[in-house]
Amino acid sequence: MSDTKLLCLTLDLENDWYFDDPELDHLVFDYLEDFLELVGELDIPLSAFVVGRTLEAYPEKVDRLGSVIDCEFHLHSYQHDLSKSYDFETEVRCGMTAFRNHFNRDPIGYRAPQGNIEPHEFPILEDLGFAFDSSIFPSYRPGKYCNLRAPLEPYTPENAQSMLEIPFGAFRGIRIPLSHSYFKLFGRPLSSYLSVAPLPDVLVYNIHLHDLYRTASHDALDEPKRWIMKRNLDEAESMFRTNISTLLSRGYKPTTMTGVYDAFK
Repeated sequence: MSDTKLLCLTLDLENDWYFDDPELDHLVFDYLEDFLELVGELDIPLSAFVVGRTLEAYPEKVDRLGSVIDCEFHLHSYQHDLSKSYDFETEVRCGMTAFRNHFNRDPIGYRAPQGNIEPHEFPILEDLGFAFDSSIFPSYRPGKYCNLRAPLEPYTPENAQSMLEIPFGAFRGIRIPLSHSYFKLFGRPLSSYLSVAPLPDVLVYNIHLHDLYRTASHDALDEPKRWIMKRNLDEAESMFRTNISTLLSRGYKPTTMTGVYDAFK
């Protein structure tokens, strides 16, 4: 590929936190138009990883994304089960069916919930026809993953033949992911550090709608997750604008996940 630095904005499009209460299950979608306006003002493309169950329940919300801004779609599991109490291949196949029924094509990109993917699952994705995965946080999260030795740039996993792993962006050295939830957690100091920090040449910046917009769903979370998700939430949109502007000023070229894949395949 060329020496161009690439910035890819990704959205994990899912129900708030899949509450049993239907009144809490989708409140963040009330802010979809605000998000569309925000991304439109920044004038960058978006790559959305859509949960299959969300696609089945709220197809009009997904279509709204694609009709207003430059947005491409990939798969973000079927049920977004964080317990991983399911058969991986069955889960992915169900998601593919939901995706195919809506878009009339198979997905080429996959993202596991919370980056929870195991080495033996890469060949399954490859056999199912996926060109790339974007699940790996090259970082450390207690009780979730320890990927401190994972590459920061796109690579082919050891037990895959040709499928590309496009990891989440992370600061070099300190390995904090460039996901908006982390900027909310650490606040303005981390956002300021972005202007001088050593970064990978390919940078996947991830966001959720609930990282930007407050709803009653936030108050229904258990502690400490409630505190974490509400921290700096009132400043979240401003920090997002600042972060994207900072990265563009540092010479990053906006692209999509497909654009990153095409540059490396």
